[in-house]
Amino acid sequence: MNAEVDRLIMEAQRAKLTERRTEPRHPFTRPVNIHIQREPGVLAFAKDMSKQGIGVITNLDLKVGTIAVLTIHSTSPRPVHLRCELRWSDPFGKDWYLTGWKFISAAPAPTT
Repeated sequence: MNAEVDRLIMEAQRAKLTERRTEPRHPFTRPVNIHIQREPGVLAFAKDMSKQGIGVITNLDLKVGTIAVLTIHSTSPRPVHLRCELRWSDPFGKDWYLTGWKFISAAPAPTT
């Protein structure tokens, strides 16, 4: 069992070495709804965040360049709605994707 845990830790450390961002990332685990056009939102989860964007784990295989409104859970009574662009998407296990979204602007609450 320890060898398997060590392997997972090595994968996480290797990911840190390939970091390309200029802004520091902050661990940020919250529910996120991804709203594309007028489709119903799809539940996903944030992984980390910087001032420029957010990493989200989703089961959607989205095309890079997709524009969406991300509704991010807040500890205040109102969630935060941000218009974002999908900058990259990497497989993250069977039928899961780690995605990187760039913040574009604040957005009104989506209507579906």
